[in-house]
Order: sequence, then C-alpha cells, then structure tokens
Amino acid sequence: MTRLHINMSERENDYLAAASRIHDVTTVDISDNPDAVVTDDNQFHFEGKPVLLVNASPFREETWLFPALPWRFAPDVQAIADSLRAGNLGEPGLMRLHDWACSQNSQEDGSKIGAVDLARWLFDKDPDSIYGVSNHTGSKTCSLIHLGFPGGGMAMLDFTNALLDGEGYRSICLIGSLGAAYADDHANCNLLFAGGAPEASPPDSEQAFIQPMLEDFIASVREGSDSRHAMQNYRRALEIVTTSMANNTDS
Repeated sequence: MTRLHINMSERENDYLAAASRIHDVTTVDISDNPDAVVTDDNQFHFEGKPVLLVNASPFREETWLFPALPWRFAPDVQAIADSLRAGNLGEPGLMRLHDWACSQNSQEDGSKIGAVDLARWLFDKDPDSIYGVSNHTGSKTCSLIHLGFPGGGMAMLDFTNALLDGEGYRSICLIGSLGAAYADDHANCNLLFAGGAPEASPPDSEQAFIQPMLEDFIASVREGSDSRHAMQNYRRALEIVTTSMANNTDS
C-alpha cells in the first residue's frame, strides 16, 4: 500500500477522489509519514520523500522532486499518443495546438511549457529550430511558438487569453505519414436544450488527467525511480519557451 499525502491549494478534492480510485493507494496526513507527496506549493519541504509538484515551477533540482507534466495525461492526448506509438499514424509530421483562454486567465508560462513538452514527447526528439511571435494589448496576449524538428517535422503552438469571459478552447491535431488524429473541444460539445436557443456544453473532462498522472507518479515511487528524467524534460521545455520568447518578433 502506497501512502500518499495531497496538499493542493486548488481542486484538492479532485485529487483526493482520483487517488481513492487507484489500487493499493491510501491518502494520509503529513504527520503520518507518507511515502510520497503531491502539492502545488513549490515551497513545500518534505525532503527525502518523492514529491510531485503540480502547476508550479521547481525552484531547485532534487532527485526526489518531480515536476508534473499534466498535458501528457489528458485523455485525448493519451489516445493520440497510443495511436502514434502503435504505428497507426506513421512518422509525425505536423502538430497544431490551440490553447485559448478568457481575459480572466493570465496564461503564464506553465501552459507554454506543457505544450512544448507535449510536442517533444510526441515527436520523440528535440527541435532544431525555435521561433516565437507575440502581440500584447494591455493584459491580453496572443503568442505563437513554432518548432522545427530534424527530418522536417514541425509544431505550431498558439496561445491567447484574449477571449471574452467564459469557456476557453483547446485543440490538438497531429498529422503523420500514415494518418492523422484530431482532438477538439468544439467537436466534443454536447447540445443542451433547456428552452430558448440550444447551447453547446463541453464534456466535464477538464480534470481527467489527474488519475493517470497520479498513477504514473506512484509507479515511479514504487519502482524507486528518481526525478532526473522528468526534471530534464521540464527544464528543456522551459528552455525552449524562453528561447522562443528571446527570438520573439513582438508586434
């Protein structure tokens, strides 16, 4: 039985519920000497036990500190990755990702880091060319990161927080040499008829990444793996985001 302590400032109940569905895992208080910790507080100190840091940048590199890469564990991304690894799509050629949010969201670098890591993970290689462009109007920002990969593949990743207040939008398309896969918030919407004009409601799957992400972390804990590989992936994605902004053509 793996004893997990969860310390989240947001959506802690979602994390507790996800942990309760994982075989041979129980959640405990920090005073009960847990085997591992999940937190979104990068100042949380529990040295010597594995810590999964969610939605926060690690302020130091330690073999017990695992930076979370939640975009990998979204159900639609998992389906695309499974199809790619099974050879159904052939060699990846073009990845297109939109991540659009309303003006209430500051959309800091965490979203860009997740998207860049996703591109590296699906192409299974580092880009050899990196470009960026952004436009700022007050607190609203639109930006694009363009990655070129050895062999001719590319990823186009665009972000904005300029939508009107309300639902955001995310989609990912991966075109390979043998086929393509496409996941789109709009295509997954359900029509609701409640009088007046029908409304499109997206499925409630925003937090569906939590359980598979926790399962992956717990597997690392049980295997005694350290965080060096996860940290390298996080740091490399952060480096690419920083480089794209340095190469930015601001308009």
